[in-house]
Amino acid sequence: MKDVLRELKSLSLKLQRRETSLVDASCYIQQTIDVLTAMKISGAKSTQKVEEGIATGMFKDVELSESRPKINRLQFYQSIIDSLKKRLPEPDLVRMLKPLDKRFWPEQRSALILYGENEVRALAKVLGEPAREAIEEFRDYKLENKSPGKALQKLQTASKTFLPTSAECERGFSAVNSTDTDKRNKLREKSLFSHLFVDINGPPLEQFDPQPFLRSWIKAGHKPSTSWTLVEYSHWESAGVDSIFSLLKKVASCRGQEQRRGSEVTLAPGR
Repeated sequence: MKDVLRELKSLSLKLQRRETSLVDASCYIQQTIDVLTAMKISGAKSTQKVEEGIATGMFKDVELSESRPKINRLQFYQSIIDSLKKRLPEPDLVRMLKPLDKRFWPEQRSALILYGENEVRALAKVLGEPAREAIEEFRDYKLENKSPGKALQKLQTASKTFLPTSAECERGFSAVNSTDTDKRNKLREKSLFSHLFVDINGPPLEQFDPQPFLRSWIKAGHKPSTSWTLVEYSHWESAGVDSIFSLLKKVASCRGQEQRRGSEVTLAPGR
């Protein structure tokens, strides 16, 4: 079972990658099926160790005793393989998308001349694109190494919209849950959409440089949300970002001291 779980974990991580296409997913699943089929016949690393332990009656210095019914290994493997076969994408769709990927092109030019034309024609008809134009552009693309034309570009773009799993949707739901919280329930729909768009499609936080956006926000004339600001817009425009942050800290500190003094004055008559 450990061998099977290891293979299924590897397959799951591959399918969750953002760059995994439908064709890639089909190849990954078929590869895992082939590996499990081979394991079913000859056994894998962990299975062989367990069988050796059963034969000797010891496994990792622990004496083995039979207390539970055995699992039919062949039946277990076959059940996993059958389940994976049901997860394979639609074969006709994968067949139409494969010619758009250079990895599947034949190496010999004679075999490449007519390769994939029937599939490109079928895909163009499904998507409502001019089939003849797509085929001619596909020939230039594969035989003359030219850039894809307008019709072929549409087919390539459409091929990337066929998602192999729901991982991208799950990432979207996770972003919604972390963004639309109780403290942010007053966000407008447009603002919420912008937050989610940046969260899902933006670069990692460690690669994001906020300085240009802070400067543009300051130069646009925005002021702090509080009414007790001590500087005018001209000062904001001329001051640097670091100076502004330092000033805001001083203002916050002064306000905190004033609040503490006010509380002391309020308590004074009661002494």
